[in-house]
Amino acid sequence: MLSLISKTLKPSPSLCAITRLTLTSHILKLTPIRLMSTQRLFQLKLDPLSGNFEWIVIDEDENSLEPSQEPLLATTSYLDMLNDSYRNKAYRLAIDKTVMKPCHVLDIGAGTGLLSMMAARAMGSSDFTAVPDAKGMVTACESYLPMVKLMRKVLHLNGMKKNINVINKRSDELKVGVDIVSHADVMVSEILDSELLGEGLIPTLQHAHDTLLVENPLTVPYKATTYGQLVESTFLWKLHDLYNNEAKASDSIHLVPSRSGTPICVKQQQYAMHCDAITKEIKLLSEPFKIFEIDFWKRPDSHGETELPIKATDDGRVHAVVSWWILQLDREGTIFYSTAPRWISLPIHSSTGDWCDHWKQCVWFVPGKGMSICNGEEVVLHATHTETSISYNLKSLVLGTEVRQCDVNVEDFHLILPPERIAIYGDGEWRLSMFTAIRNALQRRVQPLCFIADDSVFLTICVAHLSKTADVLSLFPGLRDKGAQYLEAVSDANGFSMDRMKVLQKRKTYLTLDDTHQKKVDLLIAEPYYYGNDGMLPWQNLRFWKERTMLDPVLSDDVLIMPCKGILKACAMSLPPFCLDRICGTVVAV
Repeated sequence: MLSLISKTLKPSPSLCAITRLTLTSHILKLTPIRLMSTQRLFQLKLDPLSGNFEWIVIDEDENSLEPSQEPLLATTSYLDMLNDSYRNKAYRLAIDKTVMKPCHVLDIGAGTGLLSMMAARAMGSSDFTAVPDAKGMVTACESYLPMVKLMRKVLHLNGMKKNINVINKRSDELKVGVDIVSHADVMVSEILDSELLGEGLIPTLQHAHDTLLVENPLTVPYKATTYGQLVESTFLWKLHDLYNNEAKASDSIHLVPSRSGTPICVKQQQYAMHCDAITKEIKLLSEPFKIFEIDFWKRPDSHGETELPIKATDDGRVHAVVSWWILQLDREGTIFYSTAPRWISLPIHSSTGDWCDHWKQCVWFVPGKGMSICNGEEVVLHATHTETSISYNLKSLVLGTEVRQCDVNVEDFHLILPPERIAIYGDGEWRLSMFTAIRNALQRRVQPLCFIADDSVFLTICVAHLSKTADVLSLFPGLRDKGAQYLEAVSDANGFSMDRMKVLQKRKTYLTLDDTHQKKVDLLIAEPYYYGNDGMLPWQNLRFWKERTMLDPVLSDDVLIMPCKGILKACAMSLPPFCLDRICGTVVAV
């Protein structure tokens, strides 16, 4: 039961094709080695039942039309992107308008070849071929070999195999005169994530302008502009401010003992979210404002910053900045595409009419309780972008105070958790149910050995808090040393001694009494929650079954196991088709 791991890290230039093929929360790492016409791929895979990683060697024949047996599109957001009719129509109109005569078109991160086929059709397939000395040509650059094989099959089915030159390389590996016969006159690309820059857009454009394109090339898209809006939202606040949220809990457990030196926090970044789904949870506190403009038609800068005066349109507390982007696909500014939320009314091509998962809005959390503002008050947003991300700081002109993200001191310990986990740990009802269940389980047990089988730091502290005589052994299969460091950081504030706590340092297939100091386990507990497995399918968290089997030799005869059972529920749903045979008159699904 190995499943492909897939988390998009900030990629180097031209890894856009790989990042588009990812799921939502795990790591895909491919190391290609070329052997004649065969490429050997090393794929890192995860066994969800054990949490173990394994390198799988896959030999792919570059000349074969048969795609990989892996369900490349079905398990990713790529198919959802291909089904985005607004995106496809906008690109088709812009390419038809830009590619009006035979020329050299370069498609970076070509994927299934949809944009390449649009360019070929716009040029007129009878007027050119992919032969290097032809007057007009389309070059499709794609680094991920299984996708290249799928693209070749799509081109074959569309009768365009001879019209498009497919190159299985990263764009920063291409050399004019070696891989491509000349500098490209036109570049088409779709290397955008929800934040705009996360798929390596800037370094990819920089390399293309420096090496692969003619001077003053035509590009589709032409430019992209990011916009933002200040919002109040208790829902969003609960996703990051554990200190203030848990202060209302009745269990006297302190996961974050003090505001300073926060041991648990979220990563300082923008988070992609479906903001339309939480419209009722959001109060708008400003008009939309323009933040950054990134040009495709010229070489972009690696870094940029700006200060924006923003006037409040209502009283409230700024909990977050919601952002989105608008693509201008043609030079004249008549064809657009937007990822704006539905409360923004725009008469342009956008995905706001239909649900889509490949591009969302982004949310940047204002630290702590946020910033209180009054209607008409002016605040200043300081925005900065690097090659791959955008960040903000907010300053009130009235109070002269600045709300900055907490600087992480390398000497301090910080356990970085996803926003969803922060919200769960701050949920009073959830904490009360866990607290009550553990308190009941510990009744009439003297010096019990309690084993925490997952990565729940709350359960570990809860047991130590409720029983001053219990010995607590935590597996922490994902947290490992981080979990031990965290417990030590909060032990004094929660009134327990680390002498009663132990975290297993090594992963084992089975445990013996030597691991428990010859003592049997009286209480086996898990939520279950596994660090690093966020976004996994629900049944893949049933890994607890396997952990319980591993612990069988050390369980006492009257051991109490929590949870005692799991119920997996499902329901039939009618959804729009997610697998279209044809998009814009071109076969893309095979």
